[in-house]
Amino acid sequence: MKQRQKYTLYAAIPAVLALSLIGYNKIFNKPVINDGGASTQTPQGNRGGGAGRVLPVSVFIAEYMTADEGRLAIGTLTPNERVDVVSELSGRVTEINFREGELVNRGDILVRLNDDELVAQLVRAEYQYKLIEQRLERQKILLERDAVSREDYDKVLTEFNVLKQDIEQLKIRIEKMKVRAPFDGVVGFRDVSLGAFLQPNTKISTLVDVANLKLEFAIPEKYINDIKSGSSVTFTVEGTSSVFRASVYAIDPQVDIKTRTLMLRARYINSGMRLKPGMSAKVSFSTSEGANNIYVPNQAVVPDVKGRSVWVLRGGKAELVQVQSGTRTADMLEILGGLQRGDTVITTGLMQLRPGIQVSPQSIMN
Repeated sequence: MKQRQKYTLYAAIPAVLALSLIGYNKIFNKPVINDGGASTQTPQGNRGGGAGRVLPVSVFIAEYMTADEGRLAIGTLTPNERVDVVSELSGRVTEINFREGELVNRGDILVRLNDDELVAQLVRAEYQYKLIEQRLERQKILLERDAVSREDYDKVLTEFNVLKQDIEQLKIRIEKMKVRAPFDGVVGFRDVSLGAFLQPNTKISTLVDVANLKLEFAIPEKYINDIKSGSSVTFTVEGTSSVFRASVYAIDPQVDIKTRTLMLRARYINSGMRLKPGMSAKVSFSTSEGANNIYVPNQAVVPDVKGRSVWVLRGGKAELVQVQSGTRTADMLEILGGLQRGDTVITTGLMQLRPGIQVSPQSIMN
């Protein structure tokens, strides 16, 4: 009996080892070798995705183009004049004579401060002025008769002149207690309340000249000779299909060395108050006709912290190239540097691209 149990135990040991090996391989994805010597595990290279994946994309062949229509630039409308309305002196607000958002004229009193103390000082000084004026007349008569010395007369004259200047100063301070509009414009939101005590330079509101607007925009340095003072430009804004016209009146004397652009200002008469300061504008300006430049589709351009870049297909792989951009049209962006004629620019799948990834052109944009 003991001999039979011994043989049974010897026979069970190989079976247990085989079952253990199978379980270990299933847990740790080890290939299990069957009787025919073939692996039952799927090959590593066939798992989903893989490094050999080729991304299908659309491309655009960089070529010289002629932009006969006006060049486009992004500009901003700014007010001709803008100022924070403040008080030069301290005092308590006794009157607020404007409504938020209304049009006011130059010289209109917007806010009055309490000037009772200054008025009382002025009345007192004017009484003293009359007395000293009479005294000065008597001293003058006595001086002509040699009844008083020249020194006594000069003392009275000096006292008279000092008091006269004190009166003028009081009048100026009283006038400054009336905060007036420095120019015609629209007054903004009110920042003070009736009865508030204002310190000097406390903001009361904002006054903006919206009847005359300035259009600020920048052009690439290569177009410096195409726009002069007095040149006419057109622009559009969001929310309307109307085309507006402005006249260039000022050109920055130097080029921005970081962007290689030149800032210009054009004046626009905002009749009807249709436009507001701060609005973005698409500016169109004319340049020398027939100039050939490289253009790429707008959707192919990738903005980044260094400027703008495009993905280029080289040797079957994607490569990110930094470019220097010029003006923009409705569909295309001018490239001033970084690309050569004939470069293959990738226009789709930009979010999936990585440097060195293999790509396959499926279509060519015209």
